[in-house]
Amino acid sequence: MGPMSYRYIDTPEQLSALVSFLDQGQVQTWMIDTEFVRVRTYYAKLGLIQMYNGEQGYLVDPLALEMDGFWQALSRHDWVLHAFSEDLEIILRCAGMLGRSVYDTQVGAAFLGEGASMGFQRFVAAELDIDIEKGEARTNWLARPLTQAQLQYAWNDVAYLYPAYLKQIEKLEQSGFLSFAQQECQRLAKDKSRKVVPDLAYIDVKNSWKLKPSELAILKELASWRVVQAQARDLALNNVVHADSLIVLAQAKPRSWSALNNLRLPKHELRIHGQSLLKLVEQGIAVDPKDRPLKIERMVDFPSYKKDLARLREVVTKVAEETGLPEDILGQKKILNGFLLWHWQGRDQEKLPILLSSWRAALFETHLLDF
Repeated sequence: MGPMSYRYIDTPEQLSALVSFLDQGQVQTWMIDTEFVRVRTYYAKLGLIQMYNGEQGYLVDPLALEMDGFWQALSRHDWVLHAFSEDLEIILRCAGMLGRSVYDTQVGAAFLGEGASMGFQRFVAAELDIDIEKGEARTNWLARPLTQAQLQYAWNDVAYLYPAYLKQIEKLEQSGFLSFAQQECQRLAKDKSRKVVPDLAYIDVKNSWKLKPSELAILKELASWRVVQAQARDLALNNVVHADSLIVLAQAKPRSWSALNNLRLPKHELRIHGQSLLKLVEQGIAVDPKDRPLKIERMVDFPSYKKDLARLREVVTKVAEETGLPEDILGQKKILNGFLLWHWQGRDQEKLPILLSSWRAALFETHLLDF
């Protein structure tokens, strides 16, 4: 298992020594995990960073330290995490950078047919036949001091990840899927680096597909404003104004206080944002018809969607049989939908879909030439 001990880093002197160690010598592979808190906020609050390279282990307290030099030093190394989506989001927010490469053992497990979203406990049990305790999962990681039990819980996430990762890599090498898994992890990590575009936020508002272009013009103004407010005030989107309220406003188009009050929106939304909401509705109404967003088309509304999706799934099944790769890693529904949109929109060779990019390209190209 390797050493079950770690150094707790919470002074500038300790961090400086760690940064010097990370800055020198060869590139290393570090197991990385974070503990964080996200309650009614837009951004998660980083509470602890765990790292282990098979020999040295550290728990780093970001609340006590200036971290810029640490992230810069750590970014020259390769990182391994489990279920890295939220961790990368937090690290990108705090550091603006990731490791030289980033690997997710949850993705690796999917390539081995162990399921698309294997949790850490189950992963460790499968690879090491060890049941780890998760009793401190509800810890407030921003509170200090952290108890020994809390620190041990956090340390276990990287201490057990290291040997489980080594076993997984061995299995992926034997299967011939290691390069595929690594490329998929890099693609997913790159996706996390994409910034939210406020002007496109209306597309993701629940039920936005039901609105007409004139209503979408209003929703676009409201949703963009909501994202900017949420980021500036660090509030969850629905704690600024609820998505349901945005839809109601876009459809009702209130232009006066009395009309706004008649919508029976939550009182706190009217009290805090009433004037802003009326102004945003006016801005949306004023958009030139030619500049309004197009009506949002759902995939299921395309006439040939069900037929084409069924055909595409047959191709995925065939590739799975040829390669031994699981269908759910070859072509999740989102990836299949992306191919169909590309196909229907003219098959632009400058903007290939995921299904015809990276490691998937060689597997699917010949099958999809005449699709």
